[in-house]
Amino acid sequence: MAKKIILLLLIVSIGYFFYNPMILSLADIKDPEPFNLIPGQTFKLKDIPELKNAQNTVVYIVLDHEDRKDISPKISKWKILTSSNSTLVNGLFNCEFKYSGSDVSTVQNMMYIYSNNTLIFESEISLDSGSLGIQNRATGWVTPVENNHFISIIGQFDRYNLPVLIIK
Repeated sequence: MAKKIILLLLIVSIGYFFYNPMILSLADIKDPEPFNLIPGQTFKLKDIPELKNAQNTVVYIVLDHEDRKDISPKISKWKILTSSNSTLVNGLFNCEFKYSGSDVSTVQNMMYIYSNNTLIFESEISLDSGSLGIQNRATGWVTPVENNHFISIIGQFDRYNLPVLIIK
């Protein structure tokens, strides 16, 4: 009887983590190269030095539980979204952003970009329909020039289907 209960608990636990994956962060990402912007300047993500030569790229977006309530309805509300689709990744890299000259501290969602299985860039990302943008050490707070285009790209990301995401 005890073996059946333990087996049942194990199956339920594994099922839970497929629905709500665990994130283990083992990453020690180096500081980004300087990227000097002036307020009002526009740029594309592919202009960031770490992303210029990215190949075999995979993007993960980890959504905070509280923030999932407020994200755009065009974006899936799964805990982790991912894409290795080169068309989507290139579309994301070619999105134009506008530098605001400020920082925000309340963004809880994270975006991780891997190139050839190596973490090359991480950023906080806000997908709140009233406050779209990314925040990181290289750029500060930047907002997409075309909100609908940015949302449509992220909206095509897939659900991450494994029980654990290891950020390394």
